[in-house]
Amino acid sequence: MSLKQRIFDYLLGKQAERNPRFPHLDQPLKVMIIYESDVLERNDSIKSIRQELLRRQMDVTMWGFVEKKEITTLILPQSRILGLNDYNLFGKPRENVLTDLATEHYDLLIDLTTRPLLPLRYIAMYTDADFKVGMNLGEGVHDMLISLPDFTPEQGEEAAIESSWLFNQIMGYLTTIKSND
Repeated sequence: MSLKQRIFDYLLGKQAERNPRFPHLDQPLKVMIIYESDVLERNDSIKSIRQELLRRQMDVTMWGFVEKKEITTLILPQSRILGLNDYNLFGKPRENVLTDLATEHYDLLIDLTTRPLLPLRYIAMYTDADFKVGMNLGEGVHDMLISLPDFTPEQGEEAAIESSWLFNQIMGYLTTIKSND
């Protein structure tokens, strides 16, 4: 186990006990989406997911991560892409990132990462959200876990299909569980 992973596990253990509140999708929600950005920072599939949530009268914020130092996308209140320069030597987000993250409270965090990326796991851990849902990566950050079928995507479009598939699974479960309340 790497030092960065040990530090993450230690900080995760120091987090306060969570008391998750299940979101009701028929009400306007404030939603945070975190995702792995494509190298060109276009993220068309993530933008279409955002549009779908906006049609449902939800307030959507998106934070992505890409493994490169220089980010070309502007930092906007509703959209941000983080890069390697936003994290310290030990893999933890820099203070300015944590400060920006702490300014908002969300009803729902949707984590669309499909592999264990430490930078996004930190964002998921530090996001102030009533309910956190994401893929089953075994880290204990989310309140509800989704499992993907066993397949390995190739570069480009395959990863976009996977994020959309994960989003559809998450929304399907949230809708089904809500309807059984």
